[in-house]
Amino acid sequence: MLKKLALLVLTMFACTCVSRAAVINPDFSKVISRQDLSRTSSIAIAVKDLNTSKVLYKKNENKMLNTASTLKLFTFASALDTLGNDYKFETAFFVYGNNLYLKLGADPLLEKNDLFELVSNLKKSVNFKTIKYIYIDDKIISSTPYPDGWCVDDFWPNFPPISPYIIDRNMVKIRLVLSIARDSINIVQQDRYRFSFINRLQITDDSTKIDIVKDYSGMKEVMGLTGTINEDTDLELPVNNPRYFFITRLEDAFGKYSIPYGDKFYFKEVPAGAKKIASVSHSIEEVSVPILKYSDNFTSEVLFRVAAHKYALKNNIKPQTNGMSTGTTKNGVLMFMNYYSKAGLDMEGIKIVDGSGVSRYNAASPGWICDALVYLNKNLDIRKYMQTADEGTLKKRLRYLKDNLYAKTGTHNGLSALCGVLKTRKGKDVVFSIVIQSYSLAQGVLKSFEDDLVDCIFSL
Repeated sequence: MLKKLALLVLTMFACTCVSRAAVINPDFSKVISRQDLSRTSSIAIAVKDLNTSKVLYKKNENKMLNTASTLKLFTFASALDTLGNDYKFETAFFVYGNNLYLKLGADPLLEKNDLFELVSNLKKSVNFKTIKYIYIDDKIISSTPYPDGWCVDDFWPNFPPISPYIIDRNMVKIRLVLSIARDSINIVQQDRYRFSFINRLQITDDSTKIDIVKDYSGMKEVMGLTGTINEDTDLELPVNNPRYFFITRLEDAFGKYSIPYGDKFYFKEVPAGAKKIASVSHSIEEVSVPILKYSDNFTSEVLFRVAAHKYALKNNIKPQTNGMSTGTTKNGVLMFMNYYSKAGLDMEGIKIVDGSGVSRYNAASPGWICDALVYLNKNLDIRKYMQTADEGTLKKRLRYLKDNLYAKTGTHNGLSALCGVLKTRKGKDVVFSIVIQSYSLAQGVLKSFEDDLVDCIFSL
């Protein structure tokens, strides 16, 4: 009897969890009215039928608001169209005459082990006794560290400068070790790339809360550590000189495989007719994962510039300064606007200045986003690259919609956005965009409100 009773309770609980959307009032106006939206808050929503583009619900659907990282979905799509589904971010060695050329691919996933594999294959393919110089071709993307419109808070302390030189995400690990007597802190740096620290940390028995302050004068490698520490702690810091960081890794690889090259590295484009002899690469599908599932800003901006470089080559766009790269954010914006203009979208509904949605100058209307989603689903199979419920940045959210919902999140302080494709309770495929801006309550409350609105869409 007790077993039957326990089974009944578990069954009732399971049914309650699965049918969460059923107990939420599907009335948009009631869900919105019970929120504490101040006079400065804005909410904009659009829902359209995926197949017919018929408007199913709208509220301020033409209002231009900052959509944060939801923009990544649309910049990624324009880059994918330019580069193609088979594109590889390739780092390769070429030989021409008595010289070697390392062509950088601005591969945001390139790691130390990849570089070591590349150099290992290189040694098997060339007789270094005949090699005079080694050149690096770094023209694939611009080295402008950050797009226009970014603030210091947008990129520090987690965002390294954007560069064609990328290895281990251009991040270095350090370790803070407390002495046995707990009266001093040892900063352990095992990487050849070193920082200087001004340590103002206070040792405490309570908690660890570390703030990192950077000296921006001349982009020096000087870090200030403030706050409290109560145990040994690992930190990861972005490098300020990606070229030097990459070359130290390259020198380490040469040393490991005893490659007899004693000269420095020079810089020149790979000449026509050079022969590729070793390479490593990552696919655009692999690169899509940190962008669309984990909303990684660095990877998104690098992809945007790589695609901009190819777009410029296709359209005979020359660099503004001779010898510089055409892989710029500016050319990426041109690529983006051209792609969606050709799709027939009203470009009055979108404004972008970067590839990741970080800048506060980006803006889009939910109506434009829905129109873009309809187009991308019909022409680019965009769902293949998107996250579903309970994974990536949607972890522990909207679990009952897993494999029915494919979406992209966006978050700034006081702002939340969500857009995507959803199969409703009645089996109808819809696209939607939700933007909530200047919201004064906690982020968790904001996301819960957003989920309630998704429940309303599911019930249409």
